[in-house]
Amino acid sequence: MTEKPFTSRVQHLFKHITYEQMAEESGGTRSASWWRHVQLEQSDRFNPPPPKDLPGIAKLFGATEEQVAAMIAHEFYGITRFPNLRSERERRFAEDLSALSEEDADLVLRLVKRLSHKADVGPNGQAS
Repeated sequence: MTEKPFTSRVQHLFKHITYEQMAEESGGTRSASWWRHVQLEQSDRFNPPPPKDLPGIAKLFGATEEQVAAMIAHEFYGITRFPNLRSERERRFAEDLSALSEEDADLVLRLVKRLSHKADVGPNGQAS
């Protein structure tokens, strides 16, 4: 199965907002029906968003223009070699993490670090 980072992002957004909101929040870069076709995986493979649309899509995605360009290059052109391309897991967390206060972000980071060191913890929860 081919990874579809752009489509996956649109599908994630659709859980929270409508196609009309996607069109509006992206600055009108694409119509509501275009976002619908992407979400339903019916997008035209030969018609990726042009560079002029990157700022609006980046705003909608809560990402940088470079990240959106990488998603488009990956999905529409099969280009996958980019420095520091985020994994799907990182992309899923990025939007929610960005919305956190600094205090909450520090708490989440401590929790992630604690959980990632699970192998160092004994069966009773104590460090070994």
